[in-house]
This record gives sequence, C-alpha cells and structure tokens, in this order.
Amino acid sequence: MKNFILATTALVATAGVAAADVSISGYGRFGVSYSDNADDWTTASRLRLQFDMSTETDGGITFGARQRFQTEENAANAGGNGARFYMTTGGFTLAMGNILGVVEAAPNLYMPTKSAGVGLEGNGFHSLATNTSSNAALGDPNAYFGWTAYSSAGAGATDGVEVLYSMGGLGLHAHSTDTSYGIGANYEFSGYTVAAAYEEFDNDDTVLFASVGGKLGAANVALAYGETEFDGVSASKWSLKGAYDVSTALNVYGFVASEDNGANESYGLGASYDLGGGVSLEGGITQTDDNSDDTVVSMGAFFSF
Repeated sequence: MKNFILATTALVATAGVAAADVSISGYGRFGVSYSDNADDWTTASRLRLQFDMSTETDGGITFGARQRFQTEENAANAGGNGARFYMTTGGFTLAMGNILGVVEAAPNLYMPTKSAGVGLEGNGFHSLATNTSSNAALGDPNAYFGWTAYSSAGAGATDGVEVLYSMGGLGLHAHSTDTSYGIGANYEFSGYTVAAAYEEFDNDDTVLFASVGGKLGAANVALAYGETEFDGVSASKWSLKGAYDVSTALNVYGFVASEDNGANESYGLGASYDLGGGVSLEGGITQTDDNSDDTVVSMGAFFSF
C-alpha cells in the first residue's frame, strides 16, 4: 500500500489536467418530532451543503474530494466535516481522510428513504440490523454509529484509508484506520443485491453485517442481519424492510426488527409524498419494544437542490 501511495503522489506531480468539475448540492428539511417518553413535541431541522470537486488527468485518472457543511436545530452538530479525498481509474478507487467505512457503505444497511430511516429524521434508525443494544456500551444509547462511518458535520470523522473495486455486478471494499480494519463484498444479479461486511477494532469490538434485497413484484424489500460486540456486550439482530410506490407521487414503507438482547422488537411505518421540484412531505412513526418502550414520530418538509 505504501508503494502504491508513493506512485499516486508521482502521478499528481506529473500528469496534465484534462477536465475539472466543481458542484454544490444538498438538502434542507424542517418539521417536528415527538417522543412518547419525553411527552414533548420539538422542532426538527437540518441544512446540508455538499461540495464535490474532481479533475481528470490526460491519462484518464480522476482525482477528487468531498466536503459537507451541515447545521441542525442542535447547534452542537453544526459546521464543516472532514474531507474525503479519492482517486479512481476504471473500477478501482483509493480514498483517504473521512472514509465511508465497509459497514456504512454496505448495500441494504439503510432504508431507501429521504432520512435513510423512518419519517423526517430517521426516528432512531432502529431499522439498521447493526443498531443493537450493545451500542449502548459506547456510553450513548443512540450511538448507532459504533462502526466506522463517514461523518457529515463537525468533529468526529475517522481518518483512514479505503480501497473499493467494482467489476460487473461485483463490488469489493476494504478499509484501515488507526483503530480498526474492515472488509466487505457485494454482488448484484437479476435486480437483487447480496452483501456482507465485517469490521474489527483493536479492543476486539466487532461488527458483522449481511443482507439481501431487491425488487419483489411492485415492492422493494431487504432482509438484513447483524452481530455486534462492544465492550463485551454482544447482540444479534435481524431486520426486514420494504417500500411500495402507491402512485407516482406516494411511497409507503415500513420495517420490523428483532434483537436477541435487550432491545427485543421494533417496527416503523412511514410515507413520502412527492410535490415535484425536489420537494416532498415526509412522515413516520417508530415503536420500540424494550426497556424504554418509546414511540417516536417525525414529520415535515424535505427539499433537495
């Protein structure tokens, strides 16, 4: 890997530039959320600006970077994130900095919704098979990002190196950070995708994820399984997710999940109504059947640009 990085540096110094591109995209969302345990409605909002920059050498090698600036109703989550740098040629990509991570990038981990979970804000992301009660061992019961993941705002980005390769329907992914390593693979065939990802940390914490998903008639469905161990606390969980286009504007979706340790069952239902122009109305409800026994609702407007 070290020799490859040195060779990459030489390419930067000697290759001519054939094309360059800078784009700005993002989204805004605003509305309200409710927690039965807190017995309170609160405002919910986020504004994300994403900057993507790339340039291509005369030899056809693309170099680029991505950086986000994000603000939420919680000012502590405001600011710019760490940048992700990459070079890609053919089906090979080498990236450094604020990397994606093999578990975070695995197909079928998240729901195919605007929030990647239920409702406007995700409602705790209980649909994730890797979001288990063992994550609470990290000191935060909502710390579902126990695995290496691209950080969208402020401090906290994991600095690492990752390699991705795709050929036909096959995708391979490996990463290395100061505290962990991860490997993953996925394969797409006949509209279905199977995936597996594994991450192990220096303190012996582990995350294992596997999934299969695709079109089933008029619906998109995915079945996922996760095993996690954090600070000696182990848990396994499965999650079944599905979405259905009722019309060209209305999409309904839901999930059910079950864990063998602590969290037991959780489920959620939601809907998205497309108003056109990148604007939609989002809403959903999530119920957790555990010690907290909470019901969470979030709803509001979403617009992309």
